[in-house]
Amino acid sequence: MAPGYVIAACLEGAGAIGIVVALFRLHREQRAKAAELARFLRSGQVPDVRLPKPRPAATARPAPAIRLGATMRPPEPIDPSDALLALRSAFGASVR
Repeated sequence: MAPGYVIAACLEGAGAIGIVVALFRLHREQRAKAAELARFLRSGQVPDVRLPKPRPAATARPAPAIRLGATMRPPEPIDPSDALLALRSAFGASVR
């Protein structure tokens, strides 16, 4: 049983060392990117930022007229959809 503990401790140590190395490399990469950005900004080669041209304000549209009364069609009965008919036939419910 003792060799199992030794192997487990070695694997945990290797994992911890791997994490430390990965963090060190990430930190070094971040410092390199920051140095590169600082060098680029000091060089004066930053492209001009051109702002978009202002667009004219949209004009308000008139509200559509709502027709009430005799111009409305009488409500028609709505047939059940194909999906509802398929569900009814799948579960054995009667079609109304």
